[in-house]
Amino acid sequence: MHAFVDEFGLENMTTIVDDDGTLWSRFSVRVQPAWAFVTADGTLDVHFGPLSRGELNERLSTLAAA
Repeated sequence: MHAFVDEFGLENMTTIVDDDGTLWSRFSVRVQPAWAFVTADGTLDVHFGPLSRGELNERLSTLAAA
């Protein structure tokens, strides 16, 4: 996880390790990879499947601008 955060420059983004799947269950995630993006107002956007670096950067830029 630390290597992933370092590689993609995500140091300023909150990351959570969900070893037992409790958090993923709460968001109804049943397959990996899956991404859960939560805005400052609590809006949830769950994406199932891989994201390219560009797609991830675009989503993070949108969140940062909100």
